[in-house]
Amino acid sequence: YLFSGNLGAIITIVFALVMNWASPFTALQLLFINLVNDSVPAIALGMEKAEPNVMNKKPRPSDEGIFEGGLMASVAVRGTLIGIAAIISQYIGMQVSDELGVAMAFTTLILARSLQTFTARSNSQTILSLGLFSNKYVLGAVVFCLGLYSLTTLPFTREFFSIPANFDMHYWLLAAGLALAALLMMEIIKALRVFISQKKAKVSVNKLG
Repeated sequence: YLFSGNLGAIITIVFALVMNWASPFTALQLLFINLVNDSVPAIALGMEKAEPNVMNKKPRPSDEGIFEGGLMASVAVRGTLIGIAAIISQYIGMQVSDELGVAMAFTTLILARSLQTFTARSNSQTILSLGLFSNKYVLGAVVFCLGLYSLTTLPFTREFFSIPANFDMHYWLLAAGLALAALLMMEIIKALRVFISQKKAKVSVNKLG
């Protein structure tokens, strides 16, 4: 969860640097995301139940890294999708002003990182198979994060977070839509990967039979 979220931010920043765009995030925005917005979902994910049939799986080798078993690919995919969504969001906002581009990139990044909490619950099960309400801690954490984000858009706080007055509901919906699109793509890719791995496992069993 934390690795993929930070990867998304890095991809966005590097792309903006290469393209000579305005910096997509201010220092205060990044501080808010990393110290305030990410901590609660990370704790909630630690309360996730073990995956079904976990005791039937073979023990992992003692020298195996933490990113083995497809975790590295999962982190890369989620981080890349978050980064792409934030880049597109910034580009849309930049057509009006650099300030609006920054506000949209910030919004998309923070929403995408919050929403990916749902897909980060499992590397082998989709949100639908897990159940959206099966972990109330995760659900509460995401709602809490969205509530914190809403505080940054209030008239007396938005200036501190570099959110211009013309960042209205229209642009918010665009930014939020890109975050949702990133989440949807994460789930589709996960479902395809699980389907392919299950199909390979069945082929292996048939060969042994």
